Amino acid sequence: MQKSWTRGKRQKEMSLLMTVNQLASELHCPLCGKSKAKVLSEMDSFGFKVRYYLCQTCGFVFQNFKESAAADHAFYEETYRQLYQATEEPTAKDLRQQRLRAEYQLDLMQKHGVCRLWRALDIGASSGTLMQTINEAYGAEMIGVEPGNAYRKLAEEMGFKLYPSLEQLRSSETGKFDLVTMMHVLEHLEDPLGTLKEIRTHLLEDNGFLLVEVPNFYAHDSYELAHLSCFTEHTLSEMLKQAGYKIMYLRKHGYPRSETLDLYLTVLARPESEPGENVAIIPERFVALKRSLSRLKRNLLTKLVPGKTWLPLEDKA
Repeated sequence: MQKSWTRGKRQKEMSLLMTVNQLASELHCPLCGKSKAKVLSEMDSFGFKVRYYLCQTCGFVFQNFKESAAADHAFYEETYRQLYQATEEPTAKDLRQQRLRAEYQLDLMQKHGVCRLWRALDIGASSGTLMQTINEAYGAEMIGVEPGNAYRKLAEEMGFKLYPSLEQLRSSETGKFDLVTMMHVLEHLEDPLGTLKEIRTHLLEDNGFLLVEVPNFYAHDSYELAHLSCFTEHTLSEMLKQAGYKIMYLRKHGYPRSETLDLYLTVLARPESEPGENVAIIPERFVALKRSLSRLKRNLLTKLVPGKTWLPLEDKA
């Protein structure tokens, strides 16, 4: 009787997996657009079922946005911060991380050719910390996009103009920008490639700069309800190429959270003068294996040098 029940349970699980993989094969990859994906991983995140797919054509890792609660635009107005921080209001830890990250981004820009700025846009502006840092360094006019109500209010109190969405920005602003920044935003978007193309075509000056930072799939947890895409150095580079950008600088690093893990990918890019049509995508191979090896490295470093692997979230008293 026990063996019969166990066999029946396994058959149901296999049938469900086959159904899910069949549906996965019909999904369109956000990078290459092909419909050839398989389930890579499933987990619970904040009480929601989260499923990631691996594109068998190009190696991109993504959620099906139709399945994800994070694909709802209303999710970021209040729910996102409530889930991640247990409050809509900015926390001391979060503001500290934003300050350190803004200082790092400013140093990067100044060292790699961003000499003057007249007008800049921060998409996913959060508390306005990066906007303030750039404004103080360059004297540039700063405009932001931030869907979170409490964070947008905080940035507006600094005197900056912000919009709840890109659609509202574009309906109100006609001029273009010398710089567009997206700090930990691209992985949250339903259509990251389309958004990058929109920025290049409608928002960024021909000689402007794009600054992007995302979690690195080969070091960061990455699997989260709100992360619709998971980027590697390779797939991020390929997506920027597809969107019509030339990478000026790309760095893997862990600042401000780790000295040993390359948790983040930071890219400074510029629009191609003549972006090509139908540029071939170089696929990434052995994604699952690379992810497994990176997790082993992360666990080992956490045990051997925990103080360097995970830096404090708060300033020392």
